[in-house]
Amino acid sequence: MFNRMKAVVTFAAGAVAGLMLAACLTVQGSRPGVFGGEALILPLMVLLLYVGYEAGRLATLAQAEQRRCRRRAGPPYRVERGDE
Repeated sequence: MFNRMKAVVTFAAGAVAGLMLAACLTVQGSRPGVFGGEALILPLMVLLLYVGYEAGRLATLAQAEQRRCRRRAGPPYRVERGDE
């Protein structure tokens, strides 16, 4: 379920980014030689990709740390007994 939702969200984000880029290029094409705020769309898309990459990397590191802590603690039902 999570993988399907992740794929749908990724597809929707790509579609919206493509539409934004198309709108940006349409505006730029209608005004020859004049750059406006739409010139910032491409650098902002690159920045968004970088932020997404870093967030994914940090989430992976956090999951690995949680797994390592769980493995170190052992199962919750384990009881340590002293020398009897």
